[in-house]
Amino acid sequence: MKNNIVIRLEEKSEYCEVENLVRDSFWNVYRSGCLEHYVINQLRNDPAFVPELDFVMYLKESDEEGKLIGQNMFMRTSIKADDGRNIPIMTMGPICIKNEYKRKGYGKILLDYSLE
Repeated sequence: MKNNIVIRLEEKSEYCEVENLVRDSFWNVYRSGCLEHYVINQLRNDPAFVPELDFVMYLKESDEEGKLIGQNMFMRTSIKADDGRNIPIMTMGPICIKNEYKRKGYGKILLDYSLE
């Protein structure tokens, strides 16, 4: 892992900042505007939300100490199999990286850390 990265659990005091990051990251990507920031806001209040797997990524550089550049979260859910069984699974996302840091390996670092 790059030594200028900190990945840790999201704190409630960061919710607004993380939602802004997600909105900016997804804006006009899949449709006009975006909904992902609202989805995150609502998912945090859902019993399926897994706060122990709700990560933020910060970039530590001399001129940008503690700059939020990424986030990822997980939810519990299940798949109903053809035989009627409910198979518990975890779903991930949305996952995002701040626009100016995309395509530089940060997303993979956050994804690998989250899956560990």
